[in-house]
Amino acid sequence: MVKRGTILGGTYEIIEQIGAGGGGIVYRARHLRLQTDVVVKRIKDEVIGRIDLRQEADILKKLKHPYLPRVYDFIETPDGVYTVIDYIQGENLEDAVKRHGRFSQKQVLKWAEQLGEALAYLHGQNPPIIHSDIKPTNIMLTPDGDLCLIDFNISLAIGEDMESAVGISAGFSPPEQYRDSAVYAQITKNYTIRRANNIPNQDSGEQQDDRTELLHVVETDETTELLTNQDEDKTQLLWEKNSDKTAAQVSDAAAWDGKRPATEYEQSFGKGISTRSDIYSMGMTLYYLLTGVEPVADFEQRIPINQVNIQISEGFALILDKMTAFPPEKRYADGTEYLKAVRNCYKLDRRYITMHRKQTAIQGVGVVALACGILLIFFGLYRMRVEKDSVYYALISQAQTAMSNADYDAAVLCLTQAKEMDESRTEAYEEEVHMLYLQNDYEECIRQGEFYINTVPFGQDTESARERFANICYLVGNAYYETANYSNAEKYIAQALQLYGGNGLYYRDYAIALAKLGRIEEAGAQLEKGIALGITEDSICMAQGEIAHVQGQYSEAVDCLNRTISLTDDRSMKKRAILLLRDVYRDMGDDTVDDEIALLEQYVGQFDQVDALVMTEYLAEAYTRKAQSETADADAYYGKALTLFEKVRDGGYVTFQLQQNIAILYENLGRFDEAEQTLLDMAKDYPDRYETYKRLAFLDADRQQTLENADRNYQKTFEYYGKAKELYGGKTQDMEMQILDNMIQELKDGGWE
Repeated sequence: MVKRGTILGGTYEIIEQIGAGGGGIVYRARHLRLQTDVVVKRIKDEVIGRIDLRQEADILKKLKHPYLPRVYDFIETPDGVYTVIDYIQGENLEDAVKRHGRFSQKQVLKWAEQLGEALAYLHGQNPPIIHSDIKPTNIMLTPDGDLCLIDFNISLAIGEDMESAVGISAGFSPPEQYRDSAVYAQITKNYTIRRANNIPNQDSGEQQDDRTELLHVVETDETTELLTNQDEDKTQLLWEKNSDKTAAQVSDAAAWDGKRPATEYEQSFGKGISTRSDIYSMGMTLYYLLTGVEPVADFEQRIPINQVNIQISEGFALILDKMTAFPPEKRYADGTEYLKAVRNCYKLDRRYITMHRKQTAIQGVGVVALACGILLIFFGLYRMRVEKDSVYYALISQAQTAMSNADYDAAVLCLTQAKEMDESRTEAYEEEVHMLYLQNDYEECIRQGEFYINTVPFGQDTESARERFANICYLVGNAYYETANYSNAEKYIAQALQLYGGNGLYYRDYAIALAKLGRIEEAGAQLEKGIALGITEDSICMAQGEIAHVQGQYSEAVDCLNRTISLTDDRSMKKRAILLLRDVYRDMGDDTVDDEIALLEQYVGQFDQVDALVMTEYLAEAYTRKAQSETADADAYYGKALTLFEKVRDGGYVTFQLQQNIAILYENLGRFDEAEQTLLDMAKDYPDRYETYKRLAFLDADRQQTLENADRNYQKTFEYYGKAKELYGGKTQDMEMQILDNMIQELKDGGWE
């Protein structure tokens, strides 16, 4: 144990112990110079003897991945060896499951892909890095809803000692991670004893049904002694001593003594860990997230995922079965192979396979006919290449048609087949990124686009290929623009221009990004280049309107954007011009709210699906602003706004802000019970958001104001305020919190507490 207040390396002050595992003890510490929290892990003495400390340090510091913590420092002291890494905000997945219950396949698939990217990165190092202890407690769920894989024991899984794992997490570790049948028997029996005796967590004193800690069992001739493992997670160090003695005394049902044929999992004991071991642990972790039930320690009692009463696709079930096969050679080879399977999960579903076979048969007929024609005309020259090109472009054309009809599932199928035909051709990747942009899924557009830009070896031997690669960069840049990240927007559009300078729209949007960054003169120069390349008048007006908006020249911006709307036939440009014009009206002040309403009312019906929902939400916000004006019928406009917000919610476009707006409107209309229920539901969905409790405090105070003094009770107001203050913590400047502070103080001064 390192005492609280100890300063390591003259920089890190130990605050508290927050965990312990097979590889070491974990502390939260404070970086004294930067005043930020970090995690300090003390590597256990038994482990230090097995590793090359300098090699450990070099490997740790080089790792950089969005779903892995960064390693900052490596400290050797006379008392021990420590690593310093990111302090990841959030909760581990075990706690998340206990709080939320099991998660849907859609959510788990998203996380499975994130974890697959992290695992592919680790396994792709030279030499491969094996985590060796993947389980829910070693995966953090961040406030953004993403995952971070923590506590990877690099030193335990590299070099010549790869076969030697230091820890086992019962239920999550694969058979080969057990040294022999004796170790397996001991751990299985320990867990059985713990469950049978309902042994509580010593730290909390509470009764728990889960495995808060494993137990070492040391049997003597007289009795069985239970020794509690003080580690806070499920990892048990494998001690060499007593293993023979334990093996001789465990029950026949729990160990293989050589008198009967070894089971499939017993045949894997002692094989040593590999990248396939991580695949097994990942599979059991996904099993836990989908079912909400921890895997049993006894392999004999494990229930296959397709026998659990949950909704899961056939494809995902097949992937999990392959991941959790007992023989390592039957699993995916590494994180890269696993990640590819997850991303193509739907292709294992029976309905997809059936449809794919039909499509293949139809395409086969077309290919044969095409081949015959080519044979007759060109006597077979270049037949295979032409056939492949024809089918490839047919798939791209089908995808484009499906996208124009908003049939995105069909588009995905066509693009996936095209990528499988030729992974180096750019067209299918370009269309996929374009599809995500059209769906307004800008975050996914950025993520997928950047992944392709950085990992796929696109051919760039022709101008056409370079242009398509440039289009991917351009789309990523525009997605960043839509998320108001203008710096990255400028970066990616500039990259597009470096690859291909013949598209005037690149210059138009590069000019707009530069204007947003305050570089007005450069913006004007880039727009002139676009004009020289022949961009149309609607594009010119769009750029001029955005530049005028940045400069505060609102009247000019209004004229330019109205002209863009009237001129363009491009749906995406029209939507962008309408939404920008709406922003201009808002910046001009409340006097133009009627213009904003008229604009959105005119065009909201001209768009469908996601775009229509976005405009509907904006129109509802405009009605709310109108209701607050002195001349308006407040209840009438609040009612209009509420109807539209509810329409957006019922259309599936649900966000925190949308639900908060609905609650505020209920309150404004005097429907306090409905407002409170909406906010309480939000508190369940967003337990860490202080804004929900802030609104609840205001709501309850407003409700009390409608009562006579003798009937008022502000107890709930104070409770909601206390919770809001606890979560707020002064992280941001929120004027409403200051108003709430003043209101609470006035209530206290008035004797209402």
